[in-house]
Amino acid sequence: MSRILFIEKHDRTRALLQFRLSSDVKVKFAPCMEAAWEKLSSKKFDLILWNSAGDPAGEVNIEETLRALSNKVASGRIVVLGKSEEIRRQRSCGGNILIANVPENEEDLVALVENHLSAKQRGDHNDANVDEVGIPIDFEGIIAVSLPMRAVIRRIMDAAAVDIPVLITGETGTGKDLVAAAIHRHSSRKNRPYIPVNMGAMPRDLIASEIFGHERGAYTGAQETRPGIFEQGDGGTVFLDEVATMDEKTQVSLLRVLEEKNFRRVGGIKIIGADVRVIAATNEDLEKGVSEKRFREDLFYRLNVFPIRVPPLRERISGITALTNHFVSRFSAVYGKDVESVSPETYRLLRRYAWPGNVRELKNAIQAAVLMVNGKELLPDFIPQRIRQAISGSENRGEPTCSFRVGATLHGVENEFIRMTLAHVGGNKKLAASILGISRRALYNKIKRRQAT
Repeated sequence: MSRILFIEKHDRTRALLQFRLSSDVKVKFAPCMEAAWEKLSSKKFDLILWNSAGDPAGEVNIEETLRALSNKVASGRIVVLGKSEEIRRQRSCGGNILIANVPENEEDLVALVENHLSAKQRGDHNDANVDEVGIPIDFEGIIAVSLPMRAVIRRIMDAAAVDIPVLITGETGTGKDLVAAAIHRHSSRKNRPYIPVNMGAMPRDLIASEIFGHERGAYTGAQETRPGIFEQGDGGTVFLDEVATMDEKTQVSLLRVLEEKNFRRVGGIKIIGADVRVIAATNEDLEKGVSEKRFREDLFYRLNVFPIRVPPLRERISGITALTNHFVSRFSAVYGKDVESVSPETYRLLRRYAWPGNVRELKNAIQAAVLMVNGKELLPDFIPQRIRQAISGSENRGEPTCSFRVGATLHGVENEFIRMTLAHVGGNKKLAASILGISRRALYNKIKRRQAT
């Protein structure tokens, strides 16, 4: 049983956490820091959240309060929510104190609580990956705030612990290359080479030479012996992106390497050992490719030993706020801008857009927006016009309609309809549940089952 003390004046926040968190998490509540000391003297807590910005107890000495908190709850985590410079100067008051911005919405708040509870259980008291939002938004370059993305991080750590092939699937722009690199960096091969290869960008007549290398004179233009990526990556990891673009011959060659752990260079006779781990990625449905005879079934099962699906941005809308903050901070530094905040209207606009290009599209949009800003706040007018027009166009068309393929399963139709409804309302689960005619609890359960499949 995990215990949380939330020092916050709004009763609705306590009710939200009790509703959203699992039954093995007990939430206690205090309206202000002054009232919290009695509970702190009689109970031990795994996590303390203090909304210092909304504390109604009058003048509070921030430095003295944080030092007292750190001494009082040395075995627990303390997360202070606030935006003032006085708060941000207190980072050294205790190793178990973390400073965070007040979450923009309920999804971010629940994610913050769940993350710090899990980090406390792991013993990560000084998590270097915790940023200004209080949650690890940068795990090896991966922005991991929403529940679906934290599930991906867990899969990455599981994959890194065992030396088996991994198949990463997901739409273009979701960050499959970052997932592959993170697996390598946390694996036993982390000190050996990591060779990423975009199969779709290779000329088909040179794929075999690039992968396996060639001997001198193997073909016209082969003026010297050259090792391929499997030799270059000896002892390390080879990441094959866009594997669905491989032709039949290359698929057969790759299958042989995976099965026999050796290969020959093009034009060579010497057998060379292949001590590499293969991680593959695709934005296509490989099972469909197998059924249509475009991809070998035996190779598919060889690659799909440990599958990881990276969800599209529309399925993790709660992470858009943190992603936006991350990119604003990054590009403000790159371009010498002084952007300190993002307006609530901008956040709402970004959450309502469908993001067909996923995180890559959001990154490019924020990059363009930061370049336009002259002041300290990122306003909706700075967001690229095509995005604002897309939102405006959907509003002018009224309520969206959708159609489903005859023959689709009832389960599949339900999942897709839930996804589309959430996308339409910008991830607002209360509104989505109302539109769907079910309770929020029922909607949460359906979402969990959908993410687990």
